[in-house]
Amino acid sequence: MADTHSGSWSSRSLASSFAHSIFYYAIRLGGRWIAYFMLVFVVGFYTLRPDVRRRSEQYRLRRFGRRSGIRSLADCFRLQLEFGMMLVDRAVMGILGDFIMEASDKDRRKLAKLAGQGRGLILVTGHVGCWQLGMSVLDHIDAAKAVVMYKNEGDVDKHYYEHGVRGPSFAVIDPRGPMGGTLEMMDVLKKGGVLCVMGDRNFGSPKNVVTVQLLGGDVEVPMAAYKLASTLEVPMAVTFSHRSGPGRGRIWISRVINVPGQLGRTPDAYRPYAQEFADGLEKFIRMHPWQFYNFYDMWTKE
Repeated sequence: MADTHSGSWSSRSLASSFAHSIFYYAIRLGGRWIAYFMLVFVVGFYTLRPDVRRRSEQYRLRRFGRRSGIRSLADCFRLQLEFGMMLVDRAVMGILGDFIMEASDKDRRKLAKLAGQGRGLILVTGHVGCWQLGMSVLDHIDAAKAVVMYKNEGDVDKHYYEHGVRGPSFAVIDPRGPMGGTLEMMDVLKKGGVLCVMGDRNFGSPKNVVTVQLLGGDVEVPMAAYKLASTLEVPMAVTFSHRSGPGRGRIWISRVINVPGQLGRTPDAYRPYAQEFADGLEKFIRMHPWQFYNFYDMWTKE
């Protein structure tokens, strides 16, 4: 995925397609543990690059405060390592089918109840934890499912469903399409389907954002999901997941957001609801600081 609004962020992969292929081959040969072992050296190399450290500098400063040089280097290494292990787990899921995503029965029932109203359901999440595997907990919901997903041509890291002959169990909506994919999103919801969107990066026009508070500063987040919820009077749930161990994750409902109908187009009207998402995201960051994967300065406006 990529944030087309922020010139300082791109989904372009750091490593080449060949380097990724080596990891995929290692996983087929020896499973996740050999890939984890290789990852330590790869992450160590990239952590020594100043341009890589700058990507997470603002986040680390806001979350952990100013650290000494060695401590700052260690923080960057750990953050990158956690991200790398998530990517390994994603690849293992696609290649070997080995990943367990847990959710409480209460949350499963709540999602089924929200989706069962027949008006559609919007799930808002962020680039944290093991978000790319979260759709697996929706298998018990008998409805169409779609994910709004942008992938840069320079992003050579495969999604888990790209490793097999079968495609994903959900439709993929490209936000670069006509009207930012809005018509496709509305079609899914009008059919009573489940639409998953990312609430922490803007993929479309910079005009379609709203400013919220996160870690003591202003950040811009997309407001399209809240507008859709208001226009179509669709329920909205915020979900987050975290990687709880090798090949394991846990997903939960952070909160349900009730967006009133027909709020119009003014960003200010949607700020309280976007802030609810940001509050949930900040709570996640406090609990799982090493699993926040927005590697760019969200707080500095271009």
